[in-house]
Amino acid sequence: MRTPKIHVTWPAGCYGSYIMQSIYAYSNLSTHTDIIINPNGSSHDARDSKERKKHFTFDHLLSEHSDIIISPVKGHELDYFVNQFVKADQGNIQQFLKNIFPDKHWNDEEDWAIREWISFWISDLLATGYKYNTNSDITTDSLFDDNEDVFPHAIIGCIKKLGLSVNDDVNTIKTNHAVWKKQQQYHNLQKRCDKWIDDIVTTGKNITSPCLTIVDEAYVQNCLRSLGYEIRCFKLNNFPKTSDELRLLLYKEMQDDKATKSKDC
Repeated sequence: MRTPKIHVTWPAGCYGSYIMQSIYAYSNLSTHTDIIINPNGSSHDARDSKERKKHFTFDHLLSEHSDIIISPVKGHELDYFVNQFVKADQGNIQQFLKNIFPDKHWNDEEDWAIREWISFWISDLLATGYKYNTNSDITTDSLFDDNEDVFPHAIIGCIKKLGLSVNDDVNTIKTNHAVWKKQQQYHNLQKRCDKWIDDIVTTGKNITSPCLTIVDEAYVQNCLRSLGYEIRCFKLNNFPKTSDELRLLLYKEMQDDKATKSKDC
């Protein structure tokens, strides 16, 4: 049996704890195949257990010398960012932002101001923080493929690469994985937000907002700005819940608007 600790690395929010748990559960490192899923869908309790710590180390540094490298895929960057926000920081926006900007001093800013601030940098962060890694051993899309054989094949490949033996059958892996997938509510969040934005701008449909956190609300605000729309967001602590509610707050950024923008938002 392998004795050095296995080093796993992934961009924040890219389901690394679950992949690490799966390597443990389905290999000869473990005597059982139980998968622990926290109420918010994370695998952090399993990751932080004494038994897992004995076998694994992990980080988000993405060193090419890591034993297992997990890569994001394009079109899901917001999914990962919100996943990290909810699972690692328990939805505490002040703590989340402090981890990203440790030198910024937070007081008691209202939600509308925090959302507005995030909306100015979120697209840059998503673009730079979640690039496809050509050195990866597994990508996040293998966790959500409609073909139920894809994830077992991927995780077994990781186990074998590590020189471990597979101690479970494929059907057990499929069953456990199906349970885990049902609890990943932030998967495809970016696609749902993009669809909502498109409907707001191009149709008259009134659709319920797909937003789940202040972070994805800021993403929507950023995307609308890129299309030439601003939100009258001053004191807007409760983000609109429907397309029609949001449309009432939109205005086109025209030259004449610049003088009054600070008053609107």
